[in-house]
Parts: sequence; C-alpha cells; structure tokens
Amino acid sequence: GFLARRASVKMQPLAYLAVRAMLGWIQFIERSERAFLSSPLLLVACGAVHSWAVVYSLFVAVHTRAMRYDGYHEGYVEHLPSTVAASETLAVASSWIWVLAGFTTAAVRILDDDVAILPSGMEDLKGNPITRLIRSPVFTTALGHLHSVSCVGLFTSILSLCISMAFMKGAVTACELCLAMVSIVFALPHAVLAIGRLSEGAENVLAQLLPDQFVEAAASEAAALGPQLCIILALADTPGHAYLWQNLVYVGVSAAFLSSVVACARNPPKSGGTALPPEVPETMVCFIVDGITTFVIILSYPQLNTWLFWLCAVVLAGVAFGIATMPPFREFYNEWLEPLLVTRGDTFKRLKGEGRQMVRKGSWAAILVCAVTALWDIMLHPVPQAALGSPFEYNPPLPNLLMLRWQPSSEGGASQHLSTAAEVLGVDENTLQLEETFNEHRLMLFRYTGTPKPDEAPVLMSWQAAMMAPSGKLASVADSSFPAALNSTMCSSLQDKLEVSSSNVEKQEARAAYVAACDWWKNRLLSWESVGRKAQ
Repeated sequence: GFLARRASVKMQPLAYLAVRAMLGWIQFIERSERAFLSSPLLLVACGAVHSWAVVYSLFVAVHTRAMRYDGYHEGYVEHLPSTVAASETLAVASSWIWVLAGFTTAAVRILDDDVAILPSGMEDLKGNPITRLIRSPVFTTALGHLHSVSCVGLFTSILSLCISMAFMKGAVTACELCLAMVSIVFALPHAVLAIGRLSEGAENVLAQLLPDQFVEAAASEAAALGPQLCIILALADTPGHAYLWQNLVYVGVSAAFLSSVVACARNPPKSGGTALPPEVPETMVCFIVDGITTFVIILSYPQLNTWLFWLCAVVLAGVAFGIATMPPFREFYNEWLEPLLVTRGDTFKRLKGEGRQMVRKGSWAAILVCAVTALWDIMLHPVPQAALGSPFEYNPPLPNLLMLRWQPSSEGGASQHLSTAAEVLGVDENTLQLEETFNEHRLMLFRYTGTPKPDEAPVLMSWQAAMMAPSGKLASVADSSFPAALNSTMCSSLQDKLEVSSSNVEKQEARAAYVAACDWWKNRLLSWESVGRKAQ
C-alpha cells in the first residue's frame, strides 16, 4: 500500500523535522544576540518547504481514504480522482523549482566572494561577466520570482488535494476536515505573499487592501506549528477509528490554530522587518511537537525504526550539544548562516497584545494535547484483528496472515510455493503453516509459527519487502502487484464487494481474490467468536 511502499517519501518529513529542530536550536542558543531575518522573500522561500510537508500530509490522507473505502490492493488507486496525479506532478515540479532557486542562491553567495574585498582598480569595480550577472537586479529578481512560483505551485497543490478529498468516495472523517482546514489556513497567507512578489502591481493592490504586516504576521504564525500539525492529523487518521473525545480534540485544535493565525494577522507580534527570536515558551512547544511528530512517523512506519535512524538521531544530538557548549563550533554555524542569522532587534519592537498572546498560548496548548492524543492512539489502541477479549487462552490463526498469489504460468501446487516462500524468508519450511488455498484465484494464505528473533526483521516485514521486488525463483512464481499480507482493517472497511470499478480484467481478478481472502478471514473470526462464547 501507499504507506508501506514509499519509504523514500517517508524519510523526507524526518529530514524536514530535523532541519527545523536544528535551526530552532541555533536560534535558541543565540537568542540574546542574533535572530533570523524577517522579510517577505524569506517567508516565501521557507514557505515552499513548509508547504511541501503539508502536501505530503494531504497525500497520506487521500490515499488512506481510498484504501479505507476499497481495501488494500493495487486497484484502490482507481478511487483517486485524476486531480491527485496532477497535484503530485505540480508539487514535484514546484519542489524542483525551489531546489533550483535555492542552490543557485547558494552558488551566488560562494561565487560573489569579491564583495568583502576592497577594489584596487577600475577592473575590480567592473568585475568579470559572471560577477556582473549575479549582481544584476534582473538576476536577483528572477531568483525571487522562482521562489514565489514554487510557493504558488505548492499552494495550488494543497487546494487541489483538499478539493479532491472532499469529492472522493467514502465517509469524511473529523481528521480529514481538520487537516483540510489547517492546510488552507497555513497556505493562504503564503500564497498571497508569493503572488505579491510576482508583480509590483499586485503587491500595491494587496498593500491597499490589507493592513500593514497583516499577511507577513499570519504566514509567520502559520509556519511555526502548522506543518507539524498537518502531519499529525494525517497520521492520526490511519488507525481507522476515533473516539468522540478524540474528534473533539482534533476539531478544537484546528479552531485554535485558525484563531491564533487570525489574531497575529490583526495584531502582529512585532514590528515589520524586525529580526527578533521567538519567545521561549513558543520555542519549547515547537521542540516538543517536533519530537512527538517524529515518533508518530516512526510508529506509523515501523520499517523506519532502524539503526540508521537512531544513528542520525545521535549525530543530531551531538551537533546540538556542540553548538551549545563549544564556541568555535557555534561560530562555524553562525558564519554559515550569517546572511540569515543577523543581529537581533531591540526588545521594545516586540508589540504588546494581551489578547493575542492569550489566543496564541491557547493554540500551543491545544496543539500539544492533539499531538499527545495522536501519539497515544497510534501506540496503545488495539488493531482490529482476532483479539476477542476472552479470558481463555487460545490463538486464532488470524494475525500476520501472509499471502502469495501465483502467476497463471506458474507450475506446482501450494506446497511447492510454500517451500519457495520459506527459502526466500530463510526459515524452516515447517515453521510456515498453510491456512487456506484458493485455487480459483491462484491465492494461498499462510503464517509464520516460529519464534521471532530479536536481532532480525519480523517475518511479515521481510515477506513484504521480498514481494515488492521479487527475485530468483519467487520472481517466476509470485504476482508482485498483489499485496503480501492480509490487512484486517481494510477487510473490515470494504464496501460493496460486488461493485467492480475497473474494466481491466486482471484488476478485477485481483480484487476478487482479495475479497475471497477477506470473506475467509471474517468467517474464521466468527467461528472463533463462537468458540469463545461456548468456552465462556
């Protein structure tokens, strides 16, 4: 499925959160002397990165809705509107534009090293053709426009995904509504800033329509915790359930986030263009939410919980410790960030507003409660499977059901295919128990009955990895497009099994095979419930 097949995509939010935390730590250490520059161009450039995280969250929500409606199989993507693919293309293109503009800006800074050297003659004043180009107002304006274009493209992707989610089949959850609301509240001020920078005329019109610093203050407040909140809301919906109080928490946090952004827009926290560090409570909340968001991602994607992740975490902690305790180490990062990390402004330029601050603090508290709620739900809520709640000890053979659908040209029976699976997994064939065979669908269900080894990956994950890219004997036997394991949650939410939306015969057959496995699972579950009642 989507959540299990895009490991490269899943790593990107972790890298984003790591960079956020490191820059926030540098700002916290240097808060008495330095602060990051505050300007519309920087807000637009950073807004593109934040927008990517929001787009990622919406993609997770859209695919989760499709799987919740139609079940976990390759055909579920047919329930995705065509606008989803277009939004993905636009988001990727906008991200590459931002990368191009960012690396060009960095290259300009490296090449333009003559700025700090006093000229010794007329030739030095003229400079070489490359220097004249990168110093020209046209080139600088073009780079700024590239950042604006990328931000507008990502905002358009956000809006398109929200509309797509509204018109998709299946029931709308509270998390989806809140995610759409937070995404639009985050993206709108950034899009207005980006559009204003594309044209001087548009900027003048916006200046006349909106109060001074209205958009900049709203964008800055939305970027502080908006992207993390979007990731949390998207992943909080993956368990496929929510209690009433959880839904109230999610609705409350989205309303609090909206109120905070509006309050800052109407009464900005600081004077325009002033470089001031965030308040200490806000910084602490950001650190905590960054950490909880990271754990939510790791718990949602267990395959990311590897030695590489923890090695990166240790390295990040070591760098943070070095910045805090070693002045030379800190000076290196200060020099590297010098164009952005400037001498801070005076404290009196931080504007007073008791009502605004009260709303902001309420929003911080609500976001913390939401983050903890999502973390609790993902950690502790039981997955719907064969947990019957009976005090009697019996093991219904339902958890971790592995599947193998063989190709039409494959020779041999289920026993031979089971031997192939044991060889691929590197386990004794006697530890694989065949549960059911569906010859008409070329499908068999089996499970691992051996003792898991703590120093090895779980058999379920190993089998899923093998089926994603089968090789050797397995490649000539297995249908790699079919899921590697039966997902009980998706079976529970399958709707209208007789409806087939695809005209592709192969997809129809694959769907019928998956439905047959789900029917078998449900009948087996009912039989075990009956056994439990009789025993009780």
